[in-house]
Parts: sequence; C-alpha cells; structure tokens
Amino acid sequence: MPESKTIAEAALATGLTTHTLRYYEQIGLIDPVPRRGGQRVYGEAEMRFIHFVLKLRCTGMSMRDIQEYVRLRRLGETPESIRERGDLLARHATKLRAQLVDLTETIARLDEKIALYRSIYPDEPLPSPAEPPVAVAPAATPSNRRKHA
Repeated sequence: MPESKTIAEAALATGLTTHTLRYYEQIGLIDPVPRRGGQRVYGEAEMRFIHFVLKLRCTGMSMRDIQEYVRLRRLGETPESIRERGDLLARHATKLRAQLVDLTETIARLDEKIALYRSIYPDEPLPSPAEPPVAVAPAATPSNRRKHA
C-alpha cells in the first residue's frame, strides 16, 4: 500500500510549513490534494511533484512561471502542452546558464582578490575559498520580519 502523509508530515518532509502547503494549493502551484475525512492526504505522486516545484523554486524560477508550468501540465500530454512546457523550461535553463557564467566570473575575480590579499598579509589567516562560511550568531533582538517559503 502506498505511503500517505498528513499535511504536518508533508510539511516536515518538504521543509515547508503547513500554511505554505495550503497556500501553494490555493494559488495553483500544486494540484488540489485529495482528502480523506476532510483531511489532506499527500501520496507519493503529490510529494514527488511538491519536491519538483521546490527544485524549480531553488533555481529561482518565478512563482508565475511555475504556475504556468502547472497549468500546462494539467492540460495533459498533448503535443502543444509538451512543447510549451519544454519551451518554458528551456528559457529558464538559458537564464540559469547566463547566471552561472556570471557567478563563475565573479568567483574567479574573488579568488584573484583573495590571492592578492594573502600575498600582502601572508601571516594573517583568511578562510580558503573551499571552506564553508562561518555561521554568525543571531542578533539579540528578534526580527519582526515574517519568514516565507
């Protein structure tokens, strides 16, 4: 029998909040989730698609483009839907490739600067480019900003 999750379990598995899952469903970012006894039941297919949407969000794809992708997906596997989904993803991939070029050039410039600074101050340790950033302690006063997915 396929595993199903409650909204709380789905939220935990995706790193989203229950509010965000409901919101994504409300705005059409994810398909309406089946219900059992009035409660949302997230099956394997729903979880796979949520993870796909999260991957698209991680790439910086706009909510509007993801909504368009979902709208086209709902049209089914028609030649037109498939072509338009492919075009949408291709445009986004082109944008990401351009960003990757910019980031690669920026990283190279930063590495040059780091090497220059190390040559000027060889006794002062600087983090190497491969080291992860050091976590900074949170401010003593809490932020009034709300966190959104």
